[in-house]
Amino acid sequence: RLWALAESLLPERGIGRYIQAQMDLGATLCTRARPACARCPFHDDCVARREGRVAELPAARPKKVVPRRGARCAVILHQGAVLLERRPPAGIWGGLLALPELPAEAEDAQAWSAQRFGLATAAPQPLAPLTHAFTHFVLELQPLLLHTHSIHGLADDGALCWLPLGAHAEAALPTPVRRILDELARPGLFDAGTAAPRSI
Repeated sequence: RLWALAESLLPERGIGRYIQAQMDLGATLCTRARPACARCPFHDDCVARREGRVAELPAARPKKVVPRRGARCAVILHQGAVLLERRPPAGIWGGLLALPELPAEAEDAQAWSAQRFGLATAAPQPLAPLTHAFTHFVLELQPLLLHTHSIHGLADDGALCWLPLGAHAEAALPTPVRRILDELARPGLFDAGTAAPRSI
């Protein structure tokens, strides 16, 4: 029925000019904001004007609900360098160096670090969380700062590297990781003689 109704409203000839005229009408007179109804050639036949619905048409598109995903990353520091891990070729941030991501089931960051990398770390310190928008979802990232005093037991599978803070400008890093390292590399961020950051 809809196709039949639509075809009944179309002219038999000059369909191109008809469509162009509709677009011109919408661009010049029948606009979303401040429609010029008094100048419209269809003023007397306009159903929206007759029913007093000009202000509510066209209806606004419903806002798309973008899903949010939470994740935690480990900011493991040793003598001014941060541990980075190259991501797999496929998936988010494929092939880039990134901060290691804690699996959802890893409740204890220290225990996970010891099991995953063979590193003994101090108690984790939550840094300021940040968000990053992808095309189909928003990532809510919680960085956890972990200091280690020895890397002799590091279990390196070839995907790990230590990058000195402040030397990450040319590295291939995801934007959220670069933001975290930018903050950590700020002069005077760490109090002299302590491992605790002043603030981020």
